[in-house]
Amino acid sequence: MTIAEAVASDGESTADLKARLAAMQRVLAEETRRADALNRIAAAIGEGGDLQGVVQAVVDGGVELSGAQFGAFFYNLIDAKGESYTLYVLSGAPRSAFERFPMPRNTAIFRPTFVGEGVVRSDDITKDPRYGKSGPHFGMPKGHLPVRSYLAASVVSRSGEVLGGLFFGHPDAGAFPERLEPLMAGLAAQAAVAIDNVRLNDAARREIEERHRAEAALADSEERFRLIADTIPILCWMADADGRIAWYNRRWYEYTGTSPAEMEGRGWRWAHDPALLPEVQQQWARSMATGEPCELVFPLRRADGVYRPFLTRLEPTRDSSGQVVRWFGVSMDVGAEQAARERLLFALDAGRLGSWELDVETRAYEASDICKANYGRPPDVEFGFDDLIASIVPEDRDRMRTAIETAIRTGAEYDIEYRVLHPSGEVRWVHARGRAAQTADHGGVRRMAGVSLDVTERKLAEERQRLLLNELNHRVKNTLATVQSIASQTLRSTGDMPRFRDAFEARLMALSQTHNLLTDQNWEAASLHDILRLELMPHAGGREGGGSRFLLESDRDIRLNPKAAVALGMAVHELATNAVKYGALSRATGRVAVRTCVTGSDSGPTLVVEWTESGGPPVSPPRRRGFGGRVLEQGLAGELNGEVELDYRPEGLSCRMKLPMHALEPKE
Repeated sequence: MTIAEAVASDGESTADLKARLAAMQRVLAEETRRADALNRIAAAIGEGGDLQGVVQAVVDGGVELSGAQFGAFFYNLIDAKGESYTLYVLSGAPRSAFERFPMPRNTAIFRPTFVGEGVVRSDDITKDPRYGKSGPHFGMPKGHLPVRSYLAASVVSRSGEVLGGLFFGHPDAGAFPERLEPLMAGLAAQAAVAIDNVRLNDAARREIEERHRAEAALADSEERFRLIADTIPILCWMADADGRIAWYNRRWYEYTGTSPAEMEGRGWRWAHDPALLPEVQQQWARSMATGEPCELVFPLRRADGVYRPFLTRLEPTRDSSGQVVRWFGVSMDVGAEQAARERLLFALDAGRLGSWELDVETRAYEASDICKANYGRPPDVEFGFDDLIASIVPEDRDRMRTAIETAIRTGAEYDIEYRVLHPSGEVRWVHARGRAAQTADHGGVRRMAGVSLDVTERKLAEERQRLLLNELNHRVKNTLATVQSIASQTLRSTGDMPRFRDAFEARLMALSQTHNLLTDQNWEAASLHDILRLELMPHAGGREGGGSRFLLESDRDIRLNPKAAVALGMAVHELATNAVKYGALSRATGRVAVRTCVTGSDSGPTLVVEWTESGGPPVSPPRRRGFGGRVLEQGLAGELNGEVELDYRPEGLSCRMKLPMHALEPKE
């Protein structure tokens, strides 16, 4: 007897029993299928792997568990318009089936899943009162996969974050019985665990990879640092927060002639000049106390015992909290630079050149003591760019501004001379030169540097030279005019060339002698007595008092300007030449008395020169006026505004010259 027959004996027919048994077998098979699906999902979650693979396994399992036609997982994405879902994985339909449709939005149908309220199930979503309430489609878009039965569950992480949603659909109504709701809730929970685990694994893997990269980068950086630090030509070292030096670069050991073991035992102080060590220690202690960097210059002992100056810079390294964890120091040998700077300063000082620097952007201006002196400022007085501009005379300021702005804009040389007004009121000339010393990031001039020189003496010398050239030009023209006049007048008064030559040479010699006197005095003035002695010397009248043939009397000597000296010298020469030819000096017994004095008159002081001849042949007035007469009348009377009186007395010629002092005295 079979089991069915035994059971059927209790009153149930065999056919009914077989039908019930078949139903139970179908339920068992369904449960077995679901159990297998759950096991596959659990295995996929347990294996981990990439996030998309795990989520795909969950969605595929959900389709199998629920009997859905298709399923999907939409990832939660927050945009500027609010929350929406983005398609992540799809099962039961190609991805192209969703590509031309917009993603689900936070509408009435999808909102419970968006906010994590749980499972949403509908036997016919098209008849749900929430369906078709939102535009622009007011329901499913045209061409959308047919959905009647609808099942959705929120995927919520352990932290409460809504990660996304599982969505399942079927074209037939009533495809998802109520008993699937707890199954879908469990599936969503497993999906959340899987996503959390994958995220944690990914984060841990990324952290480990990042740590490995950071460690490798750090090791590489340290290796590059040590390579650079050991090859650069400066001394480097590191100290801990308490100031204990834990590392020196190779250049330190080469310079000091020590080894790491020796430095560990001897410390760093032995390399310093004992006389300056307390100051270095004080500065080092101050920096450790304040945490501020410092810069100072001090000598360090070389391997051969010689101390050389080093520029040292200390910089702190801080942790994330701002605490100093170590100090880094560099020391650069500045012996050559210091010597060059001293030579430069010596050269600038010897040449009285002032140095200056200008920050183009801030207009900060630094001037050396000599530079300040060029503008009349003492060393202890602040002297900025505005002070520089203010010290320039107003007429030269625009020219100076244009020159320096052009140099800044174009990078050209700055070279200009201008006048400056000292606080004492004195006006001096300054020659300023400069050029770009540093270029800014934008390519323009960042800093200018240059020199300044007081060129007042040179300017005065140039002005004197200009005046002398003008004066020389004037005197040459006058001299040539005088020579031309002498030649013309001599030619008229002589009958033949031999007599012309003798007279002309004698008059040129007289003119030359007066010029020699003026040249000795830089053409500023000549002595009246010197002129008289020089012109009378050829006739034994150059000695003090006039000699045996001349009587010279004078109440004072007078300085004559060049014009007066030439005119009076020529007049005396003509009088003496006439006396030799026709007058007192033509006989051995003849004498000449020359008296000079200064008298007062209504028009001012007047020089009176009297020429009196005696002991010569009888004198009578000439039938015509000769060269000498013209020299006296035109040269003295015309050029010097004087009066000339010629008296042809029988006993000897008498000439009285009255010359105003204002026409004779040199200009100061």
